[in-house]
Amino acid sequence: MHRYSFLILIIIFFVASCVKPPDYPIEPRIEFVSMNANTFDELDEDSLSVVIYFEDGDGDLGSDDSVNMYWEDSRVPGYQVPFKIPMIAIQGNSKAISGTITTFYPISFCINDDDPIDSFYYKIYIVDRAGHESNVDSTNMIFLNCN
Repeated sequence: MHRYSFLILIIIFFVASCVKPPDYPIEPRIEFVSMNANTFDELDEDSLSVVIYFEDGDGDLGSDDSVNMYWEDSRVPGYQVPFKIPMIAIQGNSKAISGTITTFYPISFCINDDDPIDSFYYKIYIVDRAGHESNVDSTNMIFLNCN
């Protein structure tokens, strides 16, 4: 009986040692995943909830004191809304990390009051502690019913 246990242990060790850690670049990468809705009323009490997937090869994403995620409203090019991703702990032997981040933001106001519906999207990117910027990804279109 003990021989079989030892054999199973050797097989588990062999299989576990063959698993390669993910090979992500040191620059973070993001991908828009979803949002809670795409139609809101101006200054709605509900918040927009956006989920993005991230990967970072050297695991230096997040900070306790620095801004590291930026949203840019397509209606106001150049104006960025800053967010802070908290420190993300490295799990296991590999520094590479991946996962999802959910961010909440209050619903905006209409910029063009002449239109009954204001439509826009957010461009999003993140920056790791070494200053590497991710790619830029965008949310789906958001439709805002103007009051």
